[in-house]
Amino acid sequence: MPHNDRYRVFGIRHHGPGSARRLLASLEDWQPDLLLIEGPADAQSIVGKLNNVEMEPPVALVLYNDKDIDQASFLPFAEFSPEYQAICWAGRRQVPLELIDLPARHYLAHRAEEQLQLFRPAPTADPDQLIAERLRRDPLSLAAELAGYSDSERWWDATLERAEGDQDTFLQLLELITELRNSYPAAVDEETHRREAHMRLALRKALKSDYKRIAVIVGAWHGPALANLAAYPVKADRARLKGLPKIKVAAAWVPWSYPRLARESGYGAGVQSPAWYRLLFKHPEKATEHWMVAAAQLLREQDFDASPAQAADGVQLARSLASMREQELPGLAELQQAALSTLAAGAQERLHLIREKLSLGERVGKVPEGVSTVPLLADLQKELKATRMKKLWEVTGQHYLRATKTQARGGLDLRKSNHLRISHLLHRLNLLKIEWGQLQPLGPNSLGSFKEIWLMEWQPEFNLRLLERSSYGNTIAQAASRFSLEAAQEVNSVARLAQFILQALQADLVTIVPKLLHRLRLRATQTRDINALLQALPTLVNTSRYGDSRKTDTSALLLLIDELLPRITAGLSAAASQIDDDQAEDLSQSLSQANYALAQLEQEELLQLWQDGLMRLAQNPASHPLPRGLAWRLLFDQKRFNLLTTEKELYRALSPANGAKDVAHWVAGFLRSSGQLLLHYEPLRQLINQWVASLSWEVFEESLPLLRRTFAGFSPQERRSLFSLLEQPSAPSESTFSKEKVSVQLLADQEQLLLSLYDWMGKEG
Repeated sequence: MPHNDRYRVFGIRHHGPGSARRLLASLEDWQPDLLLIEGPADAQSIVGKLNNVEMEPPVALVLYNDKDIDQASFLPFAEFSPEYQAICWAGRRQVPLELIDLPARHYLAHRAEEQLQLFRPAPTADPDQLIAERLRRDPLSLAAELAGYSDSERWWDATLERAEGDQDTFLQLLELITELRNSYPAAVDEETHRREAHMRLALRKALKSDYKRIAVIVGAWHGPALANLAAYPVKADRARLKGLPKIKVAAAWVPWSYPRLARESGYGAGVQSPAWYRLLFKHPEKATEHWMVAAAQLLREQDFDASPAQAADGVQLARSLASMREQELPGLAELQQAALSTLAAGAQERLHLIREKLSLGERVGKVPEGVSTVPLLADLQKELKATRMKKLWEVTGQHYLRATKTQARGGLDLRKSNHLRISHLLHRLNLLKIEWGQLQPLGPNSLGSFKEIWLMEWQPEFNLRLLERSSYGNTIAQAASRFSLEAAQEVNSVARLAQFILQALQADLVTIVPKLLHRLRLRATQTRDINALLQALPTLVNTSRYGDSRKTDTSALLLLIDELLPRITAGLSAAASQIDDDQAEDLSQSLSQANYALAQLEQEELLQLWQDGLMRLAQNPASHPLPRGLAWRLLFDQKRFNLLTTEKELYRALSPANGAKDVAHWVAGFLRSSGQLLLHYEPLRQLINQWVASLSWEVFEESLPLLRRTFAGFSPQERRSLFSLLEQPSAPSESTFSKEKVSVQLLADQEQLLLSLYDWMGKEG
């Protein structure tokens, strides 16, 4: 292969600790006066930020279309990444460096065009072409297979990361890749050709300068394309790059994490075990000992037995396994197998803990303030600092906010100013779809409480979302307001708009509430679906009560409730007519929730209006029996119907002329979510018993699923008490539901019937 004394090509793995060590040794030995590094050329102005002393990898360089954040490319850097170490080396030695890969403005635009293609080439069956496509996905998979490894990750780890080697390894790897590319030229796709053409043009430009020793640092697969410039005519390279589409891109540094690094593939190829690779880079000769000691410490922290003697046995066992497999040093597979037999005492759950912490890892990088110039990020950092939440940002894993040993779920006290400010920040981030915290339910009256419980879980994607949302404003409050208003314009659901208003109040974005109310009022006037309006009512009621504990003016919401409730109650009866069973269930659910919410308002005029609507529904024979039965029950609870009237209605409802299915639905609505009526009113209980006893076996089996769902809504105590009442002997009468009467009247096998009844009552027999 032709060789140029003025430059050397170092083919590396993007996240390889062995590559990083050898590269640093080569740079120290050769002392180049220019570094050319694989990386988008339009990131040149920001790449030097890696040398900031406060920058802590893993971090990622994100290049994105500033008009469409979905068109983005990430270049992750870990401490053990060769490119990261090369950039830091250049910074320490004051050696200039250049990024020479195809600019992101071209390849992002080209990928966007490819996504619009409607037709894809049919899969090929040609063996050489299949190998070529395989090499495109994983360039070293064939070499790994020939060496007897199941995947290239294990082969590279054993051959180049753990094994001893010198700078000649780069030449040997270059020869291997050259042979693969010559044997399978189709393995190099058009995008790779374009990238390599751009890198060659950048190298030729550097060779025309006064630099004496140029180090070219690229992924190993690209090495042959730059080591022999004579094989690639300049004219052909320029022609390949002519007329490429382009878009305007922006760039920023964002924190990354080891779990995210492990999931990445392709251009920023990930590794399966970043925590292990960091250990290999920092302690190449003692990595086995460090890993096993860390595993023992980890287990002891979790109150498992793990002694120094067991750790020492684990080290010896790992080395023995490596020797048996003809490997110079133990790898992760050997370490985990040895730990399972020694420290973990054969327990897979202990090994899983070790694997998560010491193989994958939880490390999160840090990007110091001022590195990313997006104002929204700066405002977030200011808010995090002011609320003393900064130490929690970029912490992986789930945890409750302000959790203590005595209060495992922690919680915010909204009467404290800093806690209230934290709540506002988390709600604003949620409105921006940056769901760092998940508000946990406290119960039906949680909105009237001064307490909030948050389950926190940070994701690296949040930094990208902040970049995307930066176009909506320079502060979190401003961006959340504008983003919410824009999102609300696309929402037609009245219930969802009501939820928007609640979220805006929780986030203390009171300035947008009037606009959201206007949008809600407009949609409500255009909505003929009574159930949709009904579904919005609980949120509106709860939101109006929200102001009581947060000192927020919600009087406009009460006015809106005054406007909506007459429309809802006037249309309830019609809304319950000519609907199927699923629609009836949805309506009944909405009725229950609205009834509970309105009771909390304690406003007699509204309650009277609501009860009048329920009365029309309950007395309309054309309405579906499920919501009709529920309406009757709600009115009975509110003493609009007395026991005698209810008994008469129950007689009519249970009439065989109504049909078993309709009767079962009415009973399901009437008894919805409570068995207290049957427990405390024996005449009603006997009426239900009598109706069930009168059913034929076929009709009983048909009605059983619905009845079982009805009784499943009762509390366990209610079901036990009710069944004990049914088992008690009673005087013979037409309404007695005794085992003897059931067996005679239904002409069915007594044991089978009792099993069905046990099933109906939700009790194991």
